[in-house]
Amino acid sequence: MSLLRRLLARRDDAPLFVAVSLVVGLALATYPAVDWYLRAIGVAPRFGFWDFGAYANAVDRWVAGESLYARNDNGGYHGSYLYPPIALLALAPFRLALDFRPAAILWTACAVLLLWIAIQRLVGALGVPLRPRERVAILPLVAGFHPVLLAVKLGQTAAGLTALLTLAASASLRGRSHLAGALTACCGVVKLPYAPAGAHLLGDRDRFAGAVVGGLALLALSVLLFGVEAHRTFLDVLAWGVETGSVARSPRIWLPPYYRPLYDVPYGLAIRVLASLAIVVGVLRASTDAVREVTALGFAAVPLLAPLTYTYYFAAALPAVVLLLAAELDRPDGRPTVPVVGLLLLHVHSYGLRTAGLLLPEWVPGLLIQPGLWGNLLLVGLAAARVAAAGGTDLGAARSLASAVGRRGD
Repeated sequence: MSLLRRLLARRDDAPLFVAVSLVVGLALATYPAVDWYLRAIGVAPRFGFWDFGAYANAVDRWVAGESLYARNDNGGYHGSYLYPPIALLALAPFRLALDFRPAAILWTACAVLLLWIAIQRLVGALGVPLRPRERVAILPLVAGFHPVLLAVKLGQTAAGLTALLTLAASASLRGRSHLAGALTACCGVVKLPYAPAGAHLLGDRDRFAGAVVGGLALLALSVLLFGVEAHRTFLDVLAWGVETGSVARSPRIWLPPYYRPLYDVPYGLAIRVLASLAIVVGVLRASTDAVREVTALGFAAVPLLAPLTYTYYFAAALPAVVLLLAAELDRPDGRPTVPVVGLLLLHVHSYGLRTAGLLLPEWVPGLLIQPGLWGNLLLVGLAAARVAAAGGTDLGAARSLASAVGRRGD
């Protein structure tokens, strides 16, 4: 039975889930046309590949024997290459073989195609067979998800990194734990804000070992190819990023990539730390059977817990939604509508925020006008509740952390 027929077969038992799923599918599939209209009226940004320009400049400097990281006149690195040196290996072949725009187009197309393949692998690992036409139908859904399309426009790495996370989840479900760990570590090494995605590593010794070996191997290769000095400069880049990232602009100063989940919330850093510790406790106490929920929790937490996050980080929620949807459909008391609604809120975040910022009075807190925040909280909240139930623990209780640490030390 096709996926569409399986969905429609639930219309009597779960009419809301079926209706919302059809609306979300239509919204994703038709969004490229909506984006074309928004570009035509000057609202949506063009395909400028600005971030890929920074990557291309780093490749040019590398070939010329110069530093990968170019300081601005003010001493910062704004607009420069901000990734660790090893990430350049994934970008250099495109820049060295082609001129800028063809290289950027091919780079982003390959990233989206890899994500499309990865989603198919994940669906297959969940035990759902896909017909050829269903595989084709997944492509416009992936490419039409606004955070993915925005990443393409900017020439960002989000689609490629999400593909690695999705392949990691698929490998984990297929019993290839070492590979799952190595792929997850690759994301964290390339982009540190993706560290929460590694939550599932704590639940399995082989996944953790694969991450350690994979991370160390990448670091060793990076030092071997680029030298120690490049990595010292990268540490300066990180320090500059921490300093500049601590001052967040209001989400009302709208740009399509803006997402400020804890804007104007007191003790935002402390909240992130406590939430991260709660996730650690939940994962350590969760049953090994909760791998889908644990993995989804880490992936969905990436845009919520990263110190400085952007709308294109929502791309990491795609595999989280697939995992949560599968888990909820398997539960007699499952709530499959929740992850679908969460996905819709992430999809409409950018222009929903723009509309809310224009229509709502200034006294409405920036926290309340961000659709993506509520979608993010739905996904993290549902995954956290399922992980907590799998471990019989309250993720928010401080005594759980002390208890877990005590047992590990026995």
